[in-house]
Amino acid sequence: MNGVRTGFDSRTWTDGNSDNVSTYISLAGCSNGGQGAPVSNTQLQLTRETPWYQPDENRGRSTFYCSSSDSHYFGDQPSGSYHFTVTRIQGSTSGYYLKVNSVYVRY
Repeated sequence: MNGVRTGFDSRTWTDGNSDNVSTYISLAGCSNGGQGAPVSNTQLQLTRETPWYQPDENRGRSTFYCSSSDSHYFGDQPSGSYHFTVTRIQGSTSGYYLKVNSVYVRY
């Protein structure tokens, strides 16, 4: 991710929930990427996508810190399509840019 703002959505993945593995997201090397004020944290929301006539499901939010790398477990999720959304950067819903060198998702 490079130069993203709050509201950025990751690509979608499909979890068949056939292996009892907890959904896990890891970020490494996050910063402001040389744009705007310094950044030391970001909040991500795991979202389960639903049919167009229903609102998507918020499956939890976690704050990731930029000191080196940070990871969070979101638990064993039901089968479906998922993505994460950047909901806050530096505790704010606007005004910051985010760069992340490495994103890893396990499900």
